[in-house]
This record gives sequence, structure tokens and C-alpha cells, in this order.
Amino acid sequence: MGRRLVVRGVVQGVGFRPFVYRLAHRHALNGWVANSTRGVVIEIDGPDGAVDAFERDLTAEAPVLARIESVESESIESKPAEPISTPGFEIRTSEHDPSESTLICPDVAICPDCLAEFSDPSDRRYRYPFINCTNCGPRFSIIEGTPYDRPATSMRVFRMCERCQAEYDDPLDRRFHAQPNACPDCGPALELVMPARPGEDLAETVLGRCYVRMPDEVAALAGSDPAAVTRWFLRHGAIVGVRGLGGFHIAADAANDTTVRALREKKNRPAKPFALMCRSLSVVRELAHVGPDEEKLLTSPWSPVVLLRKRTGNTTGNTTGDVTGNITGETARISELVAPANAYLGIMVPYAPLHHLLFEDGLDALIMTSANRSGEPIVETLAAAKERLPGITRTFLTHDREIVNRNDDSVVFVEAGRAMMSRRSRGYAPYPINLGTDAADVLACGTELKNTFTLLKNGRAFVSPHIGDMENQATLDLYEEMVRKFMEWFRFEPVVVAHDLHPDYLATRFARDFAADRAGVQLVGVQHHHAHIASVMIENRVTDTVIGLALDGTGYGTDGKIWGGEFLVADLTGFERAGHIRYIPLPGGDAAIRHPYRVALSHLHAAGVTDLAGTARAMFGDVPAEELDLVVQQIEKGVNSIDTSSAGRLFDAASAILGVCHEITYEAQAAIELESLVGDAGHARDAGAYPYDIIEEDETLIVDPSRTIRALAESVSGGDPRDRSASQFHETVVAFCREACGRIAAARGIGTVALSGGVFQNRYLLKRLSEVLASDGLTVLVNREVPTNDGGVSLGQAIIASERARAGVL
Repeated sequence: MGRRLVVRGVVQGVGFRPFVYRLAHRHALNGWVANSTRGVVIEIDGPDGAVDAFERDLTAEAPVLARIESVESESIESKPAEPISTPGFEIRTSEHDPSESTLICPDVAICPDCLAEFSDPSDRRYRYPFINCTNCGPRFSIIEGTPYDRPATSMRVFRMCERCQAEYDDPLDRRFHAQPNACPDCGPALELVMPARPGEDLAETVLGRCYVRMPDEVAALAGSDPAAVTRWFLRHGAIVGVRGLGGFHIAADAANDTTVRALREKKNRPAKPFALMCRSLSVVRELAHVGPDEEKLLTSPWSPVVLLRKRTGNTTGNTTGDVTGNITGETARISELVAPANAYLGIMVPYAPLHHLLFEDGLDALIMTSANRSGEPIVETLAAAKERLPGITRTFLTHDREIVNRNDDSVVFVEAGRAMMSRRSRGYAPYPINLGTDAADVLACGTELKNTFTLLKNGRAFVSPHIGDMENQATLDLYEEMVRKFMEWFRFEPVVVAHDLHPDYLATRFARDFAADRAGVQLVGVQHHHAHIASVMIENRVTDTVIGLALDGTGYGTDGKIWGGEFLVADLTGFERAGHIRYIPLPGGDAAIRHPYRVALSHLHAAGVTDLAGTARAMFGDVPAEELDLVVQQIEKGVNSIDTSSAGRLFDAASAILGVCHEITYEAQAAIELESLVGDAGHARDAGAYPYDIIEEDETLIVDPSRTIRALAESVSGGDPRDRSASQFHETVVAFCREACGRIAAARGIGTVALSGGVFQNRYLLKRLSEVLASDGLTVLVNREVPTNDGGVSLGQAIIASERARAGVL
């Protein structure tokens, strides 16, 4: 008896049809398989036992890149389809139904088979930087439309040679219907673009100085082996733009102090850590602590940047407890300027064939940071790189395969044996998140920082790749482009548009304009921290009421103030604010975020410090006296300030009081550097907590850290070690969060706590708080598939808007 199967999920561009072909031959079945906008359609005919075995193996042995969501099965007799006219099994051309959508696979790291061919001098693709097969290579970055076929990708301009075409047409070949299939004879090629002609002195190429001359034998390779010349540049201190899968990286030798210092100056990035790419896992192990789960992530098909704790035993120049000094292993070394005052390194290994070429001359580690102007999206074209990066580099290793869709490297870390997202992009997006429930068709527009947007359709959440901070026209342009593409790819028209409550966010303005242009579309505002908590709930498929602990830097509250230290009692439609950190004024508004000493002074004033001006001059003597006096006046008179309950600002205050960071140059710098002082968990726990108070006002718990702030100040005047003081502060936050959650749980009869918000990227805080809450008998939920920072807010907005629509409470 025949059977018709429709396989839905990520099943196109992942070698699924040749897998089906081989499986059908193994079970001696007749029939056919084809891609369609619904998924993969299969029709098989044969003995019932063989057909049953085929259907079982279809899911059990699916390709590693496939994500099967469902298999619809029906007898051909019950619903006749196109008849199977001839014996055997065939792969048919794609079906296309304009009303249906299909899922899209992310870009994937080079697979072991392709890497073996790439490294084999006898193979025709030896050292070919665009080698790929159905198990690896570009997907999302080259797709223009669906279904995923070569004419709908940027590879359409490369006509395959006879040998590549033969592979492409052979169902038993690993490259059968590998849409980016190519070789040196017919595919994309590298090109080195540089301001100086080969052989001339490299003015403005190598650190802006004419101090080295390229040997003639190297210059002669510029046309035939651009990667070799690039390696020479990198070994001699050059900063080079390298065009990869989803955009350009800025590459530089991570061991060269002079180069790294120059890159920081050129990018105006004095302290924010740079991502590293290491030649091999052995190099990674020399530089950082790597557990089995982290190794698995580094070498996975998704190949993200993994945040790893530095090997402080291999640092030099560290006499104060700070995370400083060059990191030197047995053979590998990186400059201390790569990640100053930070306990972690962001490391990835080569994931594209081109990356492997860059390490052929023995470099151990390269800085590989996104190529962009500060605050703007990654650049993807050579023209954009030349226009936007001339102050950083004028030397580019590029290629002629168009990047249709930009995507940054994903960033993850491992806690409690599971990967947690810090940035969700390459390798993960646009994989959908299955909600486990029906949902309205919603477009959720996200927030301002670390923006993503989310589409809800047919019980799936399509969360966009990381867009960035929505603070300029370039980022807004990328945002609008990706919204349009997602709607086209996934055949989507929303009935509800969700947005943050902040009226001035670009994403909020976009939502309003978008809804105004479409009749019948409802506009829904969602409170920022409620969205954080809802994102955790839907990931964990929890619908009952939870205690939502949302700790972050900024979120617009329902009272018009800036929230960020919130204890909510929440479900997927609404919330009650059961508690929060006591409000303090932010003197100068956003200026206080950039200058943590201002937040410290505000907390000191709220803590009852009387001679605020004298304290300010004694504690922050590096700040001009006139500026200090102005800030003190703003605080004491309550002018030019806005109130906040932000946990992020509390961390900033502690960092400033302890002399760790008085002025920030990147988001959360003060808190990150404070966390980096905290040693191992046992040592920090032994430090104990500072005193604090929790009071109740109008049935709302108010966490008052006044005594904590005074104790921090006393620890400085008493000469206590900063690492111990930092540990005690962290333990204090754990303690008051634990107490407040416990009181709410007892009063409301709630046994589950959801943790979300950017502060929970603090790994010590996340681990300790999860441990103590669990020890108190509470179930702890955290984000896994989307970031706990604002990159996950759009998912929460989407599910809240959907549930409100279903409940009729918009």
C-alpha cells in the first residue's frame, strides 16, 4: 500500500532529499520526493512492513542539520495523489505554492568531510575557500526566496562546471542539490584589495606607518593566492577586513600589543572585549578553561563564539586581583588588550574554509571582530567596507559571492550544563522556536538595545537574527529590510503588532507606522520586564502564574519611571508589580549611565551620606571638581533627573564606589568588570553578604540597599581587598533576591521563579541565585533559546500580544 508523507521543519538545504532517496533504496520502495513550500513531500509504495520501517527511520536517522517538527502521513488510497507510474525512486523538481511557507536553515560550519577534502593536496577542491556540501556551508546568508533552490540564491550567477553539475545531479553524492556547490573552476574566488601596489611600501596599511616592505615573492602571490598575502599582512601587524559568511570581520594578530592598541584607537573602542578566533581547540585550551559542553559548542555545526573563563594562572602582571596581563600558554599568547579587566574571553574556532587558510602560517589567535562603525550593523559589501571602514583599514580580503543577508556571530555561554544565548544570530537564526501552543499572527518589534523582532505564525516563533542597537538610520534600515524579508519568506501578515511601552524607541515608532498602514491590524504595547519574563515562560512552556525576577539596566515602567529591579507576579497576559529595588534619581539621565560615579553619588545620598560634596571629591578625585559639584547639586535639588529602580545601575554604583569603573565606554562595562573581580564560587560565598533592608509599602516589597552602599564605602575607607568587597556585593544581591522571592512565594502560593534580564548574563549571580532558590524548593526557569538580555524581549512581546488577542483583552 502506498503512503504520502509531508515532512515539516528545517528540511530543505540540509541534504534531506538525498537522505530520503537512499533510505527508500535501502527499503526497496518505489516513489518520489520533492521540496515544496509546505516542506518535503514524499510518496512511497511497497510492502506495509517496509513502508513502516521507512517512516520510522525517516525521523530516527535524519541528517544532523534537519529539524523535523512534524510528519503528516496518509494512505494514498484515502487521498489519491499523483500516481507512481514507474518502478524505482526519484527526486522530483520543487513544488511551489505561493500560500505556503518553508523554513530556512542557518549558515553552517564546514563539515569534517569537506575539511578533509580541503586539506587533501590530491583533491580538486584543495584549499578552496568556498568548499561546501549538503551538510555545511552558507544557507541563510545567500537565500533570496523560497523554496531554497539555486536560482533563489546568490549562487545563481555561478554556472556549475560539468563535474560540479554531475555531483549536483547524483542523488548518491554528498553534493546532490547542494545549492552553493562550486569548485575553483566555476565558483566564487578571493580577491585582495589593498591601497598599495604589491612590492611598494605599505603606507597606511600596516598600522598607518611605512615600516615594512613586502618581499617580492609574497607580492607575486597577490593574484594567485590572496590568502597567503593576507597572512603576511597579519603576521606583520596589519589590520585586515575579511569577508566571511555573513559579513566582514576586522582581523588582526591577537598577540601583537601594538596592533591591538592601534585597532582600539581606530575603532574608538578603548575597553570592550574583542572576539577571538583560535587556530585549534588545543590553542583554546591554553588560553581558557574549556569544559566538554563548551568544546561541543565550539566544534558544532553552529560554531558560535563561546564565552570562556581566562586561564588566570597563565597571566602576567597581575598583582592586584584584577584580570589583567598578557595570557600566555605553553605556545599560545594573546595581548592583555584583547579583553582588559574581564574574566572571560569570547572565542570561536575557524568555521568557514576561508578561516582555515588564515591560520596556515602558524598564527595561534586572531582578533575577529565585526566590521562596522560604532553602533552600526556589520558591513557586507566591499563598497560599504571601503566607505565605512577607511579609518580602520583599507586592506580587504574579499570575494564575489554576494552576501544577501547579513548576520553576526552568535555568542553563547554554558551554565549548569546547558548553552545560554548572549547573542542569537549565525548558526541559530532563523530557526523557529516551537511554542507548543496555537498563537495569533503577531509581529513583535522588540526594543532599542540588542534589538530583534519576532514573527508568530502557526505555533512557531521566528526570532530575527541580532539586529543591534536601534539608535541610527543604518540599523533602522537593516531592521526594516529584515522585517520585509521575513514577511516574504514566511508568507506572513500580522493581525497584531506588539511594541515596547517607551514612546521614543525607533522600534516603537516603526510599530506605530506599520500598523497605521494596514487596516484591521491591532497595536499592543507590552511592558519591557513583563516581556522578559514571558520569554522565559514560553520557552519553558509554562502558562501558570510565576514570580518573575527581571533584573536589567533600563525598561520603561507603567508609571513612566525607569524600571530594572523588578519582582513581578506574572502570567502570559498580565502582571502585578509585587516588589522592586528602591527608586533613586539618575542625575543627568542617560549621562549617569555613561558615568557610573553619578549613580554611586545618588545611591550614597539616598543612603544618608550627609557631606555628599566632600565624599564625592574624596572618592572620585579623578573627576573635575566643577563636574562633581554640578552632579551633587542635581541630586540634592532633584533637578534634571529621572527615577530608576534599575539593578544594572546598582551594580554600576558598587563598581564606582570600589574604584573599579567610573566611566563606561560600552554597555554594562562597570558591572562586567565588577563581576570579573569575583573569584571562585566557594571563596565568594565565604565572603558573606552586606546588610540590606526589605520594607513593605502598600503591599509592595521595596528592596532598600542603603546599608549595602554604606558598607561598600566603609570597605573602601577600611582598605578591604576589592575582590572580597565585590564578592560580598554579589552575595548581597543573591540574598535580597532570595528573601523577596521567598516572601512572595509564601504569600501567593507560587512555586516557580522565572529569571530574565541583562543582569543575568552575570554568570556568578545566575548560578548562585539559581542554586539558592532551588534549595528553597522553588522551580527556577531561565532563557535558553533566546538571550536573557534585550535580544529575547521580542519573543516575550509576541506571546503576550498573542495571548491577549486570544483572550480578547487587547
